[in-house]
Amino acid sequence: MKKTMLLTLVFVLVVSSVGLFAAGQAESAGGKMRVAVSLPPANNSWQAKLLDTVLEETAKDTDEFEFTVKNAVDDADQFNMLQTFKDGGYDMIIVLPGNGTLMTPICEEIYESGTKVMILDRPIESDKYTVLLAGDNYGAGVNGAKYLGERLNGRGQIAVLRSYVGIPIDLERYNGFMDTLKAEYPGIKVLVEGDGEFNQEAGLKAMSNILPAYPKLDAVFCQDDETAIGALTAIESANRKDIQFVTGMGGAKNAYDRMAANDPLYGASMSYFPSMGGDGIRLAKEILRGGDFEKDNLAPSYIVTSENVQEFMDEAY
Repeated sequence: MKKTMLLTLVFVLVVSSVGLFAAGQAESAGGKMRVAVSLPPANNSWQAKLLDTVLEETAKDTDEFEFTVKNAVDDADQFNMLQTFKDGGYDMIIVLPGNGTLMTPICEEIYESGTKVMILDRPIESDKYTVLLAGDNYGAGVNGAKYLGERLNGRGQIAVLRSYVGIPIDLERYNGFMDTLKAEYPGIKVLVEGDGEFNQEAGLKAMSNILPAYPKLDAVFCQDDETAIGALTAIESANRKDIQFVTGMGGAKNAYDRMAANDPLYGASMSYFPSMGGDGIRLAKEILRGGDFEKDNLAPSYIVTSENVQEFMDEAY
């Protein structure tokens, strides 16, 4: 009799435990969806504005979603951050890679682990991701070549300031530019290249090194607006009258202000905008809610000049 009662008690305890486990699973499944956002250092105005748009959107729908947003100090910090996120039980991890090449392996690991991965703005060297939301960097390079080619009437000598030479975003912008020059403007010769990164200091340094060695340049193609502002500082300080104009990319407010003032030295900005940060958060919410989506999404690049800059001034950063 005692043995029968003991077996009955054990059975009841087991059933109760299973019931509690199932209830716990249901409670977890019905909780908030968790998203981690990994961004590079906010060390230029584009990144700072993008962070603002991300934070604005993550402050909404807090009954459904829990967001963790972190800016890395450098590439090593971002890699370690993503390693931590990978094991954090997130429903989605959004990555704007500081260096798409270096972040490719960890992004692949996260994707292969079953966690959804959004690549934002700068591509990685892989198709192992859930969704990509980026600017049309190749198209921005194409637009830069077309503007510069037409402005120089198809002939001239130029310098190119790249953006962390060899990373995916640099190669897309550079290849779009060079492919178009080769195909449509063979009379334009690239005499020298430098690395302007994505900031004024690097643009100033790169241009300051180039100017003494190249006494005749017609224009400078820069792959970032902040780089172009730095390059202009060097050009103006050296009183170089041979350089007719520079071009940039991105949509920086200081570049737009120069164009709005009809500064002849700032030719154009091949722009797409940091509002894609907020767009990325909204897209993440829709995906996690079960909505349909395209894997690859590119924001168009616009040629912004003194003639149309007022149309885009609200988007400037």
